[in-house]
Amino acid sequence: MSEYSRDDRLNSQNDQNVKYEAPKKPKKKRKLFKKIFVLLIIAVILFIGFMIFKLFSLSNDINQPLDREYSEYRDNKVSYLKGEPFSVAIFGVDSDSERGLSGGERSDAIMLLSINPKEKKTMLVSIPRDTRTEIVGYDTFEKINHAYAYGGPEMAVNTVENFMGAPVDHYVAMNMDSVKHLIDSVGGVKVKSNGTFTVKGIDFVEGETYKMDGDTALKFIRSRYEEGSGGDNGRQERQQLVLESLATKMLSPKGLLHINSVFDTLGDNVKTDLSSREISLMALRYYGAKKNVERVQLEGEDAVLNDGLWYFIPYDESINEISNAYRQNLGLE
Repeated sequence: MSEYSRDDRLNSQNDQNVKYEAPKKPKKKRKLFKKIFVLLIIAVILFIGFMIFKLFSLSNDINQPLDREYSEYRDNKVSYLKGEPFSVAIFGVDSDSERGLSGGERSDAIMLLSINPKEKKTMLVSIPRDTRTEIVGYDTFEKINHAYAYGGPEMAVNTVENFMGAPVDHYVAMNMDSVKHLIDSVGGVKVKSNGTFTVKGIDFVEGETYKMDGDTALKFIRSRYEEGSGGDNGRQERQQLVLESLATKMLSPKGLLHINSVFDTLGDNVKTDLSSREISLMALRYYGAKKNVERVQLEGEDAVLNDGLWYFIPYDESINEISNAYRQNLGLE
């Protein structure tokens, strides 16, 4: 006979069937979590709303359209909604806020960006400001940076397109002094020096990375006569390095914390034909392309011509090679 009675077995089975529930979290903690979550959502919505408001306000301040629907080097207008490749000419103008950016000032720096989101590739081409070429609409052969002085963004874009034999879909013109303020507004930039030289008491060593404020960065990108600076070619590369670092910083989470001061700086110092809608779509569709940047420079030689002026004469082979690569990144080859 079993040592356990029927009642004992039933009691044992009932003990095994007992369900133990985990202690419930206090209601106060759950309510606190919900409040924090709701506040976080509200903060995000307000931040996005603030950025949209600032973007549209900024667009009204800086927008200066070109007199065309799209480049004559294209068959159709670029669709940013579809994420099609596009190009932008960047003109660093030796102006100030009083003189403005509509014309009458030479472009101290000229760079071309071709951005391909599908290939996740950006091509950055520097054109020396002393490059001798035809000034479209002025019927002369002069330094390419004179185009902006003669006809503002319109003539500058047309001249660059003619020189490259490729479309320039948009432009951004910025006075060079504002670069200093932009860099300061995001808390400085980190740049690796491409040469060993000293400019206005500041020493740079090739291969060393420096945290630069706006004033230091401006001296860095404007240097070309100092021993070891690499002349115009070295300066062009420095312009590319600083621009790339600044763009990366502005698009970083830390950069977004300074978005208000960035917008304020841009409003007084930038002109572009890009609309607020196009800028918004670019930010959404083209972010990945910034991680793969190919920097390119034209090859050529310096010469003093009959007019007594100093020019950069680019090699035809270099122009053709870069133009083909530029067009290919735009999906036109």
